[in-house]
Amino acid sequence: MKQNVLKRFLWMLPILALCFSGCKDDETDPGSVPFDPSKPVVVSDFTPKEGGAYQKLLIYGDNFGTDISQVHVTIGGKDAVVINVKPTYIYCFVPSGAFSGEIVVTIGEGESAVTTTASTAFTYEKKMVVGTLCGFRNNRDDQGWRYGPFDGPDNVRCCGFNADGRLYFDPLNKDHLYICYDGHKTIELIDLKERYLSGPLSLNAGPNDRVRSICFNKASEYADEAEYMIVAFDYDGRGNTSPNLYIIHRNEDGTFDDRSDMQLLASYKQCNGAVVHPINGELYFNSYENGQVFRLDLDEYFKTVQSGGTWNPNVVERPDVFKQLFTIADPQWEFQIFIHPTGKYAYFGVINNHYFMRSDYNEETKEFVTPYTVFGGYKEDGYLDDVGTAARFHEPSQGAFVYNPEYAGQEDEYDFYIVDKLNFCVRKVTPDAIVSTYAGRGTSTALADNNQWGTDDGDLREVARFRDVTGLAYDEETNTFYIHDQVGHTIRTISMEQEEDTAEEEGGETSGEEEPTETEQVVAVMK
Repeated sequence: MKQNVLKRFLWMLPILALCFSGCKDDETDPGSVPFDPSKPVVVSDFTPKEGGAYQKLLIYGDNFGTDISQVHVTIGGKDAVVINVKPTYIYCFVPSGAFSGEIVVTIGEGESAVTTTASTAFTYEKKMVVGTLCGFRNNRDDQGWRYGPFDGPDNVRCCGFNADGRLYFDPLNKDHLYICYDGHKTIELIDLKERYLSGPLSLNAGPNDRVRSICFNKASEYADEAEYMIVAFDYDGRGNTSPNLYIIHRNEDGTFDDRSDMQLLASYKQCNGAVVHPINGELYFNSYENGQVFRLDLDEYFKTVQSGGTWNPNVVERPDVFKQLFTIADPQWEFQIFIHPTGKYAYFGVINNHYFMRSDYNEETKEFVTPYTVFGGYKEDGYLDDVGTAARFHEPSQGAFVYNPEYAGQEDEYDFYIVDKLNFCVRKVTPDAIVSTYAGRGTSTALADNNQWGTDDGDLREVARFRDVTGLAYDEETNTFYIHDQVGHTIRTISMEQEEDTAEEEGGETSGEEEPTETEQVVAVMK
């Protein structure tokens, strides 16, 4: 341990010397030798030899001069942020996307410039970064709401996303990502293959105007896998007979739209969401009224309708079918249910009270049991990475379980990721309830304008920022997160860096307002 600390200290000495020397007058600095264009520029070494974007890099050599404005460094063809220079050192940051790792140093300008290339390449390690998939917000915030392609000029490409939304993949087609909004009847389709936003489902289900969640049925002897979409509404206009859950049959071509057959599945009131058990297929839904959690055996519905019978959706009149399991002991607060992929437990997230409970699954009765608090502070909003109930959230919204190969063989092999709406970030929770910030609240960009929120893409913690994130979905096949940024009016992504440059394809034009590059952002902070 002591040796490691000493090595890090010794490595930092040249950096410290550079930083302090930058504050001195060149005339009083005995090591200040200007660049000589008649001599070669030499790169003799650099350290460290490997790393990712925003790795601090020291380049050793000769004839670098002392004028930082005369120094240009590219790594992998990308411009590096040069922080300071001395005749024998250059201190810089590795840019994102520096895949080839080739280090090229140019000193001077015009005909007097001298360029050299390091004999060995920096080993660039790809990392997960934040990007923007579709949508935009112009500097007047008057872009409106429009279906259309992801790309193109502002008057053509899709826009909107300006409401509290939730994201869900179609289990049979991972190119189809659905988004529903609190306060909108239309369910939108984000087509990842065609790169197009549409609104195929206009839910004319009476006076309901708060769509809360989407889920899909599991395969059984009565229905094929994901043959049905189940949509939950929050409505109380008819008391205990308010329509809350609708079941929608998939079209023959595999799609869902206004042609799809839609039937009322459950009537109670004030439902915040519904979810299907990933193994056994029963449906769980809740009520804001008293924090109730109900269980419905979907096979009972399928048996009834397939035999030509009439389905009674009234929860109060059918306690044999709609079983109330428990209340969460926090009535009249919005909460959502997230079931672990193994089905062994579920998290109950109380959004406006900023905490999570856990409910374990009884394999014998095939029911979840009364939950208990596991992380976040009850009615205590804030921002704090910590363990369990010591951690703090501020309106945590949609979450997803993500397999972690580092946990292989352990009792629980999944982390839980959650978008923390008013903390403008994505949080990660381990099976041991250790809470950390995964993405957002960019360290450099936040220092630049003193805001934790923004629209910046790039390094997960150094650069990336969000604003009022409410939806999150994860594609395990591509290791990609999709995030609904409500105030930014966009769908953002977190994915592995790609060597092909897709920024122009994904972002289109700049909406009339030039965004600073990552280089400019970091330079602004360093200044």
